[in-house]
Amino acid sequence: MKTIGNTLIRFFTLALIWGVFTSTTIAATAQQPGSEDDVEWYAIADNVYQLRYEHYYTIFVVTDKGAIAFDPLSDDAAEHYVHAIKAASPGKPLLAIIYSHRHTDHATGANVLRREFGDDVPIIAHERTLAYLKELADEDIPLPTHTVSDKGEVLHYGDTDIELRYIGYGHTDTMLVARLPKQRMVYAVDFASRDSVGWREMPGWPLDELIAMQRRLLKLDFDKVAFGHGRAGPGDRETIKRQILYYENLLVQARAAISDGLSEDETVIRTALNLPQYRGWGNYNKWFRLNVRGAYRWVQEHELNQTR
Repeated sequence: MKTIGNTLIRFFTLALIWGVFTSTTIAATAQQPGSEDDVEWYAIADNVYQLRYEHYYTIFVVTDKGAIAFDPLSDDAAEHYVHAIKAASPGKPLLAIIYSHRHTDHATGANVLRREFGDDVPIIAHERTLAYLKELADEDIPLPTHTVSDKGEVLHYGDTDIELRYIGYGHTDTMLVARLPKQRMVYAVDFASRDSVGWREMPGWPLDELIAMQRRLLKLDFDKVAFGHGRAGPGDRETIKRQILYYENLLVQARAAISDGLSEDETVIRTALNLPQYRGWGNYNKWFRLNVRGAYRWVQEHELNQTR
């Protein structure tokens, strides 16, 4: 029976690859980055706003003393960020810029904010982000002026507190999660998203730690969660539980396929058939099958090799 099943899987492999190619090509053709439709901002909680720039999201918080901006994303995104902050908090200063982590596709753009609000606006990040950015020496990304250790820190801005937490290295060991007690909200970037699959083959992601990090997030006290990617608007605790289950399902499928002697291509076919519930998730057509490949390779490298 296993031979018959494997033969059927091989039979459908070519058809699936062709389907992936055509659907990805159509999706790529339909995208038109740079249009006004690629930028918007809106309230997601009391005095908390989300800015969307293309497929990226960031948030800013308005307090009685001024605004706090997270991840400026890029110079172009930051130009829109300036307008949003000024519209939501007219006449108020920018009190701080907070980098969630070291990756340049989230940390770039602070120069634009500082040019508008003042060169002395503090930049806050994890201490390892500072070390990384010093080595990178990119003039487009100003260095943090205040750092946070793995122990975390609570920042006070007038009537609003912001807790910065380090909860693991599932995406990078520089990641800070922000918790807003007043709004019962957290801001979590890259290691989780709102009903969206992972990025490409999830290169370099320690999948066991990624899942553990998502579980640690659930130990924090919050009702809503804002993301850096995925569907617009905030999610909730159930959103994180769905993310955990998604990555666990990928690993279960990969382990079973390897145990059954399936190739990587065959595993892609079987996993797509076994997990139809994710077909409506963000970036499914672009990256789901790549996620399966990444999980397959991760199990081979990190689980099978360790048992040999």
